[in-house]
Amino acid sequence: MKRRWLMATGLVAVLALVAAACGDDGATTTTAAPTTTAAPTTTEAPVDDVAFDVGVAPAPCDDAVNDGNGCIYLGIVSDLSDGPFAAVAIPLTDAQKHFWQRVNADGGLDGFDVIVRDEDVFDAHYTGPGTVEGFELIVPRVLAFAQILGTPQTQAVIPRMIEEGVVAAPATWWSGWAFSDQGGDHILESGTPYCLEAMNGMAAMNGPMTENFGEDYTWALVRFGGDYGGDYGNGAIIAAALMGLGEPLFDHLQTSFAAGGAPDEAVGLILTHRPDLIVYVTGPREMAAISGGAFTGGHEAFQVLGASPTWNVGLLAIPELVPLLEAVYNGTIPWSVWTTDTPGHAAMRAAAEANDTTPNGGYIAGWVWSYPIKALLEAAIASGDLTRANVLAVAGTLEGVDYEGMLPARSYTGGVNDQIVRSSLLARVDAEAPDGLMVAADTFISPLAEGFDLAAPCDL
Repeated sequence: MKRRWLMATGLVAVLALVAAACGDDGATTTTAAPTTTAAPTTTEAPVDDVAFDVGVAPAPCDDAVNDGNGCIYLGIVSDLSDGPFAAVAIPLTDAQKHFWQRVNADGGLDGFDVIVRDEDVFDAHYTGPGTVEGFELIVPRVLAFAQILGTPQTQAVIPRMIEEGVVAAPATWWSGWAFSDQGGDHILESGTPYCLEAMNGMAAMNGPMTENFGEDYTWALVRFGGDYGGDYGNGAIIAAALMGLGEPLFDHLQTSFAAGGAPDEAVGLILTHRPDLIVYVTGPREMAAISGGAFTGGHEAFQVLGASPTWNVGLLAIPELVPLLEAVYNGTIPWSVWTTDTPGHAAMRAAAEANDTTPNGGYIAGWVWSYPIKALLEAAIASGDLTRANVLAVAGTLEGVDYEGMLPARSYTGGVNDQIVRSSLLARVDAEAPDGLMVAADTFISPLAEGFDLAAPCDL
């Protein structure tokens, strides 16, 4: 970068702008649900010869699209107001509701409609206690969870998921979901684990895809605590060691701004050490404010590698910030951007337009994460048994999940290294793109990720 950016703005103003751009988009969400509303829980009652128990009803759903169908109820526990990922989770949740609207409009699933009722959506504020509270409130009346957001948050309810025999799609890419002893039998994840995503990103930043640096570039790490920061951050550290880059100049544990964190310490470290590459495992607000602070502080020659949750299209609402992000931001993403030409992307865009929803990476994620639950329900219905016990059993044998081209078909059988996804894409900021991203490197698997033996979660 050859010109100063925001020299007169200052870090305080940058923070205010970033907070406004990545804040709540005004969507209405349910933070608590009445305990008097429950889906019928008839045991072993046939609906077209399909047995069921909790979270399935022979009667049509409320506002049913298909009057002759029964109803399957799903739940969501997310971050929907003031947590660090609300700007992503709100459109993510909308996408999952819209996904099932599309399924129901196409006739449902062989005699059943599937819905996520407002009372079965809970705002946990990206906290473990909140996630437990939401889970306990919703679990008596749903068959499965369309979303539980956050790795530590999902881990907080894994013991209860095991007790209840329920399955969930996580809004997280933790590498531990591939392991049975981490509760992975109850989780249907999609996309590349953070650890391997980081390996792909580090390889790309040091290779012909970007040509940003020579072999001796320096790097630093800014990450949240917990399994998100641990998994992606350790993946970057493993990759750096394998490439001979050595340890990061510093490894800074960043508290989210939503939890009272500030950028000052990270900015100070960057200005002291001046790394060529800054690897972020944070939210979008933290990435943008720290990068802006470092640049306005005088460190102008750096690039950013961000885990996929570090980007949000709301950052484009800050015109002063866009030139910097277009110049420095590189994000690893598990699936392609809004405008991609696949049947799944086309259906997603149509649903968003029909529901007056603006493009957002969170919306893409919510749509993609719904496919395994759809495949699971289809398989369970085909087996004649929608009880929780059978749905859980079917989850362990699920093969050939069809993502309509948004991802390759996925199976959840075999050993860990047989079933995990190893490919990523690299994205850069494009202010003209609907979701603010363009593909810089299409789907690829780095030699680091391809040959890596995932014998345990990378953060453990």
